[in-house]
Amino acid sequence: MQKKNYNGLDLTVYEDVLDNGLKVYIAPIPRHTIHARVTTFFGGSVLEFKMDGDKKFTKVPGGVAHFLEHKMFEKEDGKDPLAVYENNGAIGNAFTNEFITAYHFTGAGHFFSNLETLLSCVHEPYFTDENVLKEKGIIFQEKKQDLDNPFSIVYDRCLTNTFYNLDFKNTVLGSLEDISSITKEDLYNCYNTFYHPSNMALTISGDVDPSEIMSFLKKFYKRYDFKKRPKVEIKKKDEPAEVVKEKDIIYMDSLSKEVIICYKVKKPDYISDEYLNRIYFSLLLELKFGSISPSVDVFAHDTNVISSVSSYMEPVDDYYIIIFNVTLKDEVDGFINLIDNQIKDMKFNEEDFNLIKKAILNSVILSTENATEICSMIANQVYFYDKPIYDMYDKLKGLNFEEFKKAVSGIDLSNRSVVILDSKTKKQD
Repeated sequence: MQKKNYNGLDLTVYEDVLDNGLKVYIAPIPRHTIHARVTTFFGGSVLEFKMDGDKKFTKVPGGVAHFLEHKMFEKEDGKDPLAVYENNGAIGNAFTNEFITAYHFTGAGHFFSNLETLLSCVHEPYFTDENVLKEKGIIFQEKKQDLDNPFSIVYDRCLTNTFYNLDFKNTVLGSLEDISSITKEDLYNCYNTFYHPSNMALTISGDVDPSEIMSFLKKFYKRYDFKKRPKVEIKKKDEPAEVVKEKDIIYMDSLSKEVIICYKVKKPDYISDEYLNRIYFSLLLELKFGSISPSVDVFAHDTNVISSVSSYMEPVDDYYIIIFNVTLKDEVDGFINLIDNQIKDMKFNEEDFNLIKKAILNSVILSTENATEICSMIANQVYFYDKPIYDMYDKLKGLNFEEFKKAVSGIDLSNRSVVILDSKTKKQD
């Protein structure tokens, strides 16, 4: 077990790798509540893969990672892990996004009982034709709710209009057809491929003793015989820079207009450091649309804007996607032009840059006071960068205004897809 420190932060991490390949990161902090999370690096955007030695790629239906997440809570002995957490005064849950699936609990007492429940949950699958069929009904209802949700409707269409080949274009839940086609064999195939400890990270933070945890883990894993996992290859797909469709209008019963604007941007290569590259790119959004940007006042005083304007960035293979979402009363083109003009305007204020930099540093410091945020931060860094960024604070402290301008100045923002949900009456007009 190695003791590491996040430079400039009051955060120590004890890290180790078990014989079965499980990566363990323990961050003791003086908080009574403990958070533990198992992250498996298998999310909704992985649909084609093969084991080392296989001749052909296996293709699974969209939504299989999310379906698998649901089924991991059903056990042969009938015990519900969520009920065990609740009886121990803890709260447990799980989530699946495009990149990962994570199982977690938060609680103050009965820590080792809860930890055993967490690990047993992810290592003891129980899939039958009957319980898979039953789960389809549950997930059908979840998907149907999405199909009635204006944001989900435009977001799903936006992904299919942005990507030609990347499986990121498939929604995490999958389509109704995908869900219907998932079999017990699909689940076991994905489980055996991606739920091996060597493809997982365990992160724990709170008032814990790392030595006690490591002793528990070594004893716990004696009950399992994990064979060495063959190398897994995710199918690489070429993706053109252009979007599939630049504009799409969906007509349905609606009193307002739901709008999504998605920019598909090739990752800049001015900075080779992937972490810094992503930070500088996100700073572009903060400067143009963050809390201290002029856009905030414009949106606040625009009577056409019903909801707050949200924006975020996701890395997708060799691209970043920048997504804006808003609910409008009526006119759409003016809002789209405003976003387009703002994001393409490469004039920046150094004073604003330094204010945002200071806010980011303060946010990082505050995040190290929260066990849940610590576990999430470490797990995400391991997924995206293969290891915790222990010099993260140093990198953020060294953010440079001139370097930032050079990093974002050459990006191509010409590939954009817009999806609008409009009322049926408008179509009839």
